[in-house]
Amino acid sequence: MTEATAQSTLASIIKAMTPDEDARVAAASHRSSIEAWLESDLKIVRMRETGSWHHGTAISNSSDVDYFVTMPGLRPTNSWDALEQLRASLARGLPDCLVHIDRPAVRITYFDGTPAVEITPAYFRETDDYDIPDPSGTGWIRSNPAVHLDYVNKAQKATDGRAKSLIRLVKTWKAWNSVPLASFYLEMRTAQYALSNSIIIYDWDLRDFFKGLTGDGLRDMNDPTNYGRRIVTGTSSLAESIMAKYAIEEAARLAALAKDASDVGDHASAVAHYVRLFNVQG
Repeated sequence: MTEATAQSTLASIIKAMTPDEDARVAAASHRSSIEAWLESDLKIVRMRETGSWHHGTAISNSSDVDYFVTMPGLRPTNSWDALEQLRASLARGLPDCLVHIDRPAVRITYFDGTPAVEITPAYFRETDDYDIPDPSGTGWIRSNPAVHLDYVNKAQKATDGRAKSLIRLVKTWKAWNSVPLASFYLEMRTAQYALSNSIIIYDWDLRDFFKGLTGDGLRDMNDPTNYGRRIVTGTSSLAESIMAKYAIEEAARLAALAKDASDVGDHASAVAHYVRLFNVQG
């Protein structure tokens, strides 16, 4: 039997966490019923997929399916009003699901094994620009899903098709360790890193990515697309910030140990460090 190495271990994680076509079908299975209900009940203008499934960076058994729904009429001053209107409608139309507000979206949890769905109320501005609820307040922020999709695809092209796999590794670390950071924040940070490091070697770049996060002090980031907004870390309290910083420091330490062990041919130790890094169970 061939001995597992750092590279083969990371490749196995990427393969396991990349959704197959059956997972994609399952993730999309609820769209038509949600869309039909909201068109009837709220007279929504449009429903469009956004987020990790749309970007091609979703991870198996973890990533929610994200949609923007273009709301009719004038945008209310307080975004809570739009969120509550959407939540109440979905609760009426989906009585067998758990429906609650999780800013900036309304989250729908199913009990059939399919991914949760998050629906963000959006008010059209121009072209692909929308106003959506501010994740950190009661107002609104500007958003453009096409801009961020283009940015991730640009990173994918610049790295010869490896950026999205690096993003999946980072998101898998977050999911398997229950790190309280926003997936969108990690995706944009990883894509930004990849565009500055076009030759991606997973063990090398995991080490350097986590080292960079540690050195930056885990701050909110300027939108790397220059779209004009801040992308927040997703932590909602001091305790979560401390937890996230500790998790990143530990990830940086373990990724460095794994790379060092791999460099001297100690594959067993490298794999053991990755098992701890990703909190592999069983």
